[in-house]
Amino acid sequence: MRRLGLAGVVALVGLRAAAAAAVCTTGTELVQSFPTSGGAVSEWKLCWSIQRMPDSDGALDASETLVISEATFRPGVAADPVDVLGELRMAEIFVPYDAGEPRFTDLTDFGFDIQDLTTTECTGTRLGSNRVCKEVVDRELAWRDPEAFPPVARRGEKLVLWSVLNASNYDYVMYYAFYDDGTIEVRAGSTGQKLGGPDDTAGHTHLFAWRIDLDVAGPGGDTVSVSNQSFSGKAVREKEEVIATETGINWSAASFTHVEVDDATHTNGNGRHTGYALEPMRSGLPKFKEAFTRFPIAVTRAHAVGEELRAFDLPSYLNKESVAGQNVVLWYLDAHHHEENMRDEDRDTVPVLWTGFLLQPQNLWDGTPFHP
Repeated sequence: MRRLGLAGVVALVGLRAAAAAAVCTTGTELVQSFPTSGGAVSEWKLCWSIQRMPDSDGALDASETLVISEATFRPGVAADPVDVLGELRMAEIFVPYDAGEPRFTDLTDFGFDIQDLTTTECTGTRLGSNRVCKEVVDRELAWRDPEAFPPVARRGEKLVLWSVLNASNYDYVMYYAFYDDGTIEVRAGSTGQKLGGPDDTAGHTHLFAWRIDLDVAGPGGDTVSVSNQSFSGKAVREKEEVIATETGINWSAASFTHVEVDDATHTNGNGRHTGYALEPMRSGLPKFKEAFTRFPIAVTRAHAVGEELRAFDLPSYLNKESVAGQNVVLWYLDAHHHEENMRDEDRDTVPVLWTGFLLQPQNLWDGTPFHP
């Protein structure tokens, strides 16, 4: 073996750092290993950036959104990294009032900006000229094995990136968390003053739409399936449908509807195909006269970078193109509603209300993550 002198070691470290920095084609790279103390077992590598959304003419001069891209995850010390995300972004914030007007599409009809964060708001590390907060935090009990003696348990950790978009009287939190087991938690929060001031009693909805380009084990080779369960009182039956072409997907709380994207070639050590499942965390399912709200979930075929980014235009993307074995995009809509004559606790500044979803790995590991 050839041994390097100090200069050679420094040069090699520099080359490796340059190679790592070159991973991101857009934005800035982050690497986070878990656990944060002791030897690393799993690792996220991802890119983040702040980008402007396209307006109705396609010009990139509408509101800003926090974008996650080129995310990979290593599920174990000896495992190879697996591609997970091509790109993930909030694609619209729609605010229709109960009376019918006004109706705001805050991400694509305005030019709102992501705000600077203070050290009071972000107790972690502020990135992007203080506009992105990075935190690594405890995520409570991950699992407990009662059959072990004594019982064995583990608390999990997660890397969190979040930003705040100001939309006049309201602030919106764009929140992305990357768990040590490969799960991705996506949330939206709204907080601020009511449009007409403290005495405004008008009910309204905040509907959020996300564009999720899942590149499990790389772009292409994807199979999208929808599962629904029926309960007869004696047995549970599951119906799984493979999606062949671009379409909207209905969701039923009673049927535990979930959507899964599996890769055709990547398998874990048990020979099972690897995928990611979209797990809703909803409190309701509103639909409005705007056509893009017809389906709470949709699947489209991914096109060139920068194309088909506007959730408001989603109906025009559903052209029945084949998605079988292709690079696919999932669209997810979720909302919370401020009822008419809302509570006095919302009078001065409405406390943050959250909604969102999970992207959960399927057969990415060979067993329970971090189990001894």
